[in-house]
Amino acid sequence: MGEVKRFPLSGRSDEFVERLCRAHEAQLLAYLTQMLGRPEVAREVAQDTFEQVHRMYRPEQVMFPRAMLFKVATNFALMHLRRRRLENAMITGSAGMEEVPDHRVGPDRQAMADQIGQHLTAVIKDLRPNLRNVFVMAHVQGKPRKEIAAALGISEKRVDKRMTKALRLCRERLSSHGIDLAEVE
Repeated sequence: MGEVKRFPLSGRSDEFVERLCRAHEAQLLAYLTQMLGRPEVAREVAQDTFEQVHRMYRPEQVMFPRAMLFKVATNFALMHLRRRRLENAMITGSAGMEEVPDHRVGPDRQAMADQIGQHLTAVIKDLRPNLRNVFVMAHVQGKPRKEIAAALGISEKRVDKRMTKALRLCRERLSSHGIDLAEVE
């Protein structure tokens, strides 16, 4: 693909945006090129994205930087596609009915899920073994309560109690990292 041009930011240097740029620029450009169909348009949208992030966000405000970056980029790309569709409709007099791609489950949400997954993995590893075993068997392996009880040699009621406690601890520990799973959906 060749060397990737760094996006100069107008005004002061912002280390937060520079780190985001270095870490995710190539992946962002590939995503935008796929979405928009033209590398030069993808570069313009990426530049707008980095400038918007530079103006609007501070590191302490952002829990999931990669997700935020891709969300901003997706919004700019969708605005560009809608504007292009409207311009084409005005020029041709057509209704401009071609579809704008649906990116509701795009890389921004995937990045957020990845980062939450990293926190969740750490939280699960920190559970006591008896709670972790029940949690993993139920939620990772998809085993029913009866099978878990038989495998561990405990009652189904004990499985329920351990699961309840494991879930409560996971929620509390994720919450201490500022993650509320109810808000993620």
